[in-house]
Amino acid sequence: MNIKHILQSQYLLALAMLKQAIVKCPPEAWDDANDKDKFWFVAYHTLRYAHQYLKARDKGYPRWEQRAYSKPGKLFTKEEILERLAAVEQDVVTQLAIMNLEEKTGATGHLANKLELQIYNIRHIQQHAGELYQRLSAYNLKLEWASQRYKEQE
Repeated sequence: MNIKHILQSQYLLALAMLKQAIVKCPPEAWDDANDKDKFWFVAYHTLRYAHQYLKARDKGYPRWEQRAYSKPGKLFTKEEILERLAAVEQDVVTQLAIMNLEEKTGATGHLANKLELQIYNIRHIQQHAGELYQRLSAYNLKLEWASQRYKEQE
């Protein structure tokens, strides 16, 4: 059993569910004035931290811009969010491959090591994907659970 392959599979499945919510989000839900945290912002927030927590090494890893949800005219488009999602999918493959899962992490002080941080990160992605699925339940959309294990990269 290779824990990195299991983590990669679960990351990619969680991201597939997030992607499905983003792709199927109707324009009126993307930046709904009634939402405290806009749909696009929740998607961006999820991907920003996924990217940050996937870093194998602390140095030389680019941070993404911080963009507040409250500034009018500064929203991310669906295309921009999907580009970031693709970058995180690539991070999953490249960063997990070189990551020392037993190494301590400075990302959040209460976690034991990078392995626990990766599990935490997958849970974070899935929690927000679930939140976005819930929002989309107001629209007549069919959203699926991603359950098929991703094939290992060779």
